[in-house]
This record gives sequence, structure tokens and C-alpha cells, in this order.
Amino acid sequence: MLKLTSSAIDAENKMDVFYGCNGPEENMKYGIPQVSFPLAWEGAPEGTKSFAIIFIDYDNAEDEGVPWVHWLVSDIPGHVSEIPENASRMEGFYPQGRSSWATRLGEYAEIPIEYSYYFGGPAPGREHAYEIWLYALDCEPGLKDGFWINDLRKAMKGHVLEETCLIGLYG
Repeated sequence: MLKLTSSAIDAENKMDVFYGCNGPEENMKYGIPQVSFPLAWEGAPEGTKSFAIIFIDYDNAEDEGVPWVHWLVSDIPGHVSEIPENASRMEGFYPQGRSSWATRLGEYAEIPIEYSYYFGGPAPGREHAYEIWLYALDCEPGLKDGFWINDLRKAMKGHVLEETCLIGLYG
């Protein structure tokens, strides 16, 4: 059975403030938390060729009318079982998709688009439950940096061997 953990999330599912808007000011750019949390997993099913990650905040729908995509990662090789802290900003990291920070509306319109191609951590005004989904796939989607969530979902369709979700509360 596929199991996902993170040292950034405690036994009560609270996410360490370091990885979001309540963390150190040096971790923020354009109001976006920049340092991605570490992840580790075990129990990949036989035939796993790659993994994908969707980090999403469905509680944001109540605040801004839409769920908020915070991080998308694709084409993580099937032999990999962890991602270190701040991997999103490391040279040579796996393909990453555009987060919702890419929106060109309202207060987000002035954020440089390249900031949406990486991890953009939690920044809620109240406590939100963040979902970190890990998918074991029987293929390598072949996505390139800057893909959208719909590109990933289409590439995964019919190829998910197993999925698991880790919840982190922040705010």
C-alpha cells in the first residue's frame, strides 16, 4: 500500500509554519512561500514507472471561489522514494506545472509568471486543510515545465496504479 509522509506535518496533521506565509520573511517572494517541504513515500505498487504530485487547497474555494493549486510535479522516476526540502527550486528537479499563482487576476496580476512554475506554499487567512496527492503511474507522462493541472490529469488518465493523500493543516 502506497504511503506518503512528510517531516513538515506532525501527528495532528499540522504543517510546520516554516513552509507557508507564517514562516520566515526570507522564504517569501511576491507574497508566495518559496521553500517546498520534504516528502517521502513507500509501498509503490509493482509496475510503477513514475510518480506525480498535486498539492491543492480545496478550502480556498470558500475564500476566492476556486480551489488553489500550490504545486504540481510530474515524471518523478519510479525508483525515487523521497523529495528533499526546497527541491522545487533545485537545478535539475523534475518537471513542475503552473500553480494557481499564475492567475492574472486581482492582487496576483503583478506576480512574475515564472513564480507559478514552482512550489507556492500555504498562505491562508484562516486554517485550511491542504491535500498532497501522490500518484503511482504505469507510464512516464513526458510533461515539460509549465504544464497545467489539466495536462497532468489527462496524462494520468488510465495510468494510475495507486494514489494516496496526506493532509496538512495550515493557518
